Amino acid sequence: GIPEGPMLTGDDLERLDDAALGAAVATTRVFARVTPEHKLRLVDALGANGEIVAVTGDGVNDAPALKRAAVGVAMGRRGSDVAREVADLVLLDDNFATIVAAIEEGRGIYENIRTFTRFLFTTKFAEVLLVLLGSVFVVWSDVREAGALVLPLTAAQLLWINLVTDGAPALALALDRHPGVMPRR
Repeated sequence: GIPEGPMLTGDDLERLDDAALGAAVATTRVFARVTPEHKLRLVDALGANGEIVAVTGDGVNDAPALKRAAVGVAMGRRGSDVAREVADLVLLDDNFATIVAAIEEGRGIYENIRTFTRFLFTTKFAEVLLVLLGSVFVVWSDVREAGALVLPLTAAQLLWINLVTDGAPALALALDRHPGVMPRR
């Protein structure tokens, strides 16, 4: 299942300077038989090209690359203590599919937060506008009751409106699923 494309070995990496390595990592699909030093150079070269680098590993030799990468992913069961310690994320089941599931879940949560924020902003903006315009109208028309100005909505009424109109929709938006988030950048 590895896609066709250029391949470099650790020996090939030894012969490349940093500029040539930076160009090579843009097109190379497979790096084979690399040492921990090679892994570190690859992480640096990809990072210098503007890539966000994730490194997976389970041994002490993977620790420097795990630490230097934007996201270090260590194996929790068979991984060494050093690799688990320096990694940003530890897979408890040692299954690479878990990484994909975690990314999908995170993207879904991010979409829910964006949708939820937009929903709450629009509903609160309408309430603020109602209170402000109502207050201006009350002051302009001098509507009073027992000598005090009458506000369009009291605090208790605003809380009741929030509870009734925002509760169920906000909960539905927070638990929404997003099946098409993985192909997006």
